[in-house]
Amino acid sequence: MHPVLHARSTPDMPAYVMAGSGEAVSYAQLDARSNQGAQLFRRLGLNAGDAIGFFLENHPRYYELLWAAQRAGLRYTCLSSKLSADEVEYIARDSGAKLFITSNALLPLAALAAPRLPNVRLFILGAANRDFDDLLAARDAMPPTPIADESAGSAMLYSSGTTGRPKGVKRGGRLDPDITAPNPQAQLGQPLYGCRRPSGGRSPRPAGRSHRRR
Repeated sequence: MHPVLHARSTPDMPAYVMAGSGEAVSYAQLDARSNQGAQLFRRLGLNAGDAIGFFLENHPRYYELLWAAQRAGLRYTCLSSKLSADEVEYIARDSGAKLFITSNALLPLAALAAPRLPNVRLFILGAANRDFDDLLAARDAMPPTPIADESAGSAMLYSSGTTGRPKGVKRGGRLDPDITAPNPQAQLGQPLYGCRRPSGGRSPRPAGRSHRRR
């Protein structure tokens, strides 16, 4: 179930809780911040079908940015925090990412890849530096309202590369203007993680505690 639907019915319910710090982000906050992110992506010239890369650890802003990309119709690739600088560069280039976002924790690796990505806009979840602009400062200046041309983006996953370079798996077909339309991955996750629609006035369970991605 898309977070925007939970934001309408149970806005104060935690969408997720960070296991380490205990920071909770409500569905209302997730909805507003993902709207701001989508507004920023449009302001930066990203259109539906364009690619974006996330090189992040288990970060509290991750889901806000992922849902921003989803509702902006972007093709988003999440790069493992365990990659080398060469692997980061390869996937960022191969995926066709026009914008690349990293964090302070991964800056040492991201900074090595940055000079090899001359046509990619580089942002960091932290203070701006020579190569990376401050993403949150730019996002927080955007309105928390939906963009006019919302459409459902999707993830571009990469194979493990056991027989060579990792290969991207790009979803085919036309973009769906209904960002809340069910997708197979979400339907698979419902029985696995206990996700369900609110019923009988009961609040839905949180989207889950933050987990470490590999």
